Amino acid sequence: MDIGKSFTYMFEDKDWIAKIAIGGLITLIPIVGTLIVLGYVLRVVRNVYDDVTPILPEWNDIGDMLVKGFMAFLGLLIWSLPVIVLACCTGLVIGAIGSAGGDSDNVSSLMGLVGTCMYCLMFVVALAIGLFVYAPLTNFALNNQIATFWNFGGMWKYIQANPGNYLIAFLLALVANFIAGFGIILCFIGVIFTSFWAMLVMGHLFGQVARTNLPPTDSSALPPAPPMDEPPGMMPSSMEPAPSA
Repeated sequence: MDIGKSFTYMFEDKDWIAKIAIGGLITLIPIVGTLIVLGYVLRVVRNVYDDVTPILPEWNDIGDMLVKGFMAFLGLLIWSLPVIVLACCTGLVIGAIGSAGGDSDNVSSLMGLVGTCMYCLMFVVALAIGLFVYAPLTNFALNNQIATFWNFGGMWKYIQANPGNYLIAFLLALVANFIAGFGIILCFIGVIFTSFWAMLVMGHLFGQVARTNLPPTDSSALPPAPPMDEPPGMMPSSMEPAPSA
């Protein structure tokens, strides 16, 4: 993997200032802007996979980006259901403890203990989801099939094909998001553009992972090897000419 290029490739585009500025401003549009940007990043993944130059897509066909971003959002929402359920359960349990009455200090302590445990569990589940969800998201960028998000067997095979690069891409995506947080130094508005930059880094990283996973690794997908116990020119016995009388 070319790690350095993932963080800098966008600056090689002659129109990088305009493209990143547009992406940052679009993120300001509630809900719709997020979906469009997600569709744009999916195009980045596809361009890296196809080795297209320049990698940064043009800001055209916004409708297509919106549709694909919305489909990807639905897939991500499915993956987020465990965290959503845990959050709802946490609220119900804490509410039940609070309404049960009793000594206020004991109730407060119990609510704090339960809340802390549940939030720790939610963090672990969310981290696990964040680790695995990039596989179906990357494959969706390539095949546009929303069923990819619940093809758990295919997702697991995809990660197993190159777990080292996949884990590196995941960790570097976290690093990019951490760096993007420093955009708040630029009077907060800088976060808009640095966050978009972090998404572009993520798209390039997992586009590279997709390229390394392209060759088939399952031997059953390959044609059978020719038999090695006969010389290449030997004819099968059924094809030998009959002996002359």
